[in-house]
Parts: sequence; structure tokens; C-alpha cells
Amino acid sequence: METKRLTLRHFIKSDSASCFKGWGQDKELGKYIISYPMKNVQQMDHYIEGLLSNEHAWLITHKTTTEAIGYVTLDIPYEQLGIGEIAYVIGAKYQHQGYALEALNCVLEEYLINRRLYMIEAKYNETNIASKNLLQKLGFHIDGTLRDRRIDLSSGKRTNLVICSLTSEELYKNS
Repeated sequence: METKRLTLRHFIKSDSASCFKGWGQDKELGKYIISYPMKNVQQMDHYIEGLLSNEHAWLITHKTTTEAIGYVTLDIPYEQLGIGEIAYVIGAKYQHQGYALEALNCVLEEYLINRRLYMIEAKYNETNIASKNLLQKLGFHIDGTLRDRRIDLSSGKRTNLVICSLTSEELYKNS
């Protein structure tokens, strides 16, 4: 898949070093995602190994520089329900440049329009205001909050997890 500035493609084994450089070492991600920062490229190797067989895992690379700037995955546990759950990471040095919005728009169109899923869900840590704002900008609606489902490992503080969703009809109206 492609956007104006990005290429979204499946992972390959040799992506580990560029992924580790692009976002694997990010301490900022560790505030919201328990597996970050990664300790070394071998840990990224192991992580990517799990993504290689996922047909719904997309590495986000910059078209011009070919740098790995993040990824998007979709989990579709029951195709017959037509509901997927999206997850994404953008390296700290690539944030606040519109890359996440561009990449997620591309994936949402692919899955909600071309592949005809009914709905895509997303979850975010309530303290992650950037994710909240991004998902709102994309048209997601808050469905509920699960209390104390996340933890900041540096402080030990627990925070709530927010669940939101977007249907194909809502995406179509927003386009």
C-alpha cells in the first residue's frame, strides 16, 4: 500500500536493524506500551519474527529515505463478524508530522472499504493524548473505558484503557 509520503509493506527478516533504529529504542513508547524500549536488535528480531506470518502487519517506511518509521497491525479474530482491532507505533522522531494519520487512513480505507470489514476498534492508554487526538481526527467514537488496564513501568501508576471504534459507514461519511 502507498500514500503520498509512505509505503506500507509486509515485514521481512532483514527489517530488524532499521526497526530498532526507527522506534525500537524509544523510551517515550515505554510510557504506553509495555515492551518498549527494546534492549537490543535481537529483541527486535524476536518481535519481527512474530509479525512475519501476520498478513495484517504493515511496516511503515518513508518513500524518500526508506527509513522504517513505524508499523500498523490488524487483528481479525473472527472474519464473519467483520471486526478488526488496529494497533500502531510511530517512532518518536517521526511523530507530529502527520505520518500516523496518513498511514492509518490508508489502512482504514483498505480494510473498511476494499476488504469490507464492518468495524475497526482501537485501544489507547487514557494518558496518551496524541493517540486520543489521532483517533478522534480519524472519526473513531469512544465505546468505553476499562479501569486500571495499563501500567507505567517507570512509576508503577495504573491508568485506564479507552476502547473506541469506527465503522465503514462512518469512514465513508468522513471521506
